[in-house]
Amino acid sequence: MNSNERREKLLHILKTSNKPVKGEALAKELNVSRQIVVKDIALLRASGIDILATSTGYIIYSFEKREFEIKSKNHETTEELLEELQIIVDLGGKIKDVIVDHPTYGTIKADLNVSSNRDIKNFMDKTNRDGFKQLSSLSQQYHIHTIEVPDDETLEEIKKELKEKNILF
Repeated sequence: MNSNERREKLLHILKTSNKPVKGEALAKELNVSRQIVVKDIALLRASGIDILATSTGYIIYSFEKREFEIKSKNHETTEELLEELQIIVDLGGKIKDVIVDHPTYGTIKADLNVSSNRDIKNFMDKTNRDGFKQLSSLSQQYHIHTIEVPDDETLEEIKKELKEKNILF
């Protein structure tokens, strides 16, 4: 087995394991030294694979991202916009875009990719600096956001908070 095949097998072992795998066990399975496993792990990490080294072994956490659309009432003020964005981000969501249904042009979508307080600040600074109208002003009553969340509980918490604040449509 060549080095690429070995790394593929290593990756397969980690992806299919639901618990950390010790470096010694990987070395034995792959019939190589532990140093080769460490080197292969480093190369896989450098290629963008998120392998976590723990005291009990190596593991890949696969965070399955879930995307959902939420329908929100249009904002009357920038404070309302800020509150909506803040709730979603503070509770662990990422606002991927905003979508409106324009009566003449149909669906209009703009990427936002807001996932942190810094992103919100930059977005709000830009809206204030450029003096643009919110995309939601092009629709009559509501706009839609695609949000990305790590799990269903986070989604439910976000929806609950938005509903309590009378933001959901």
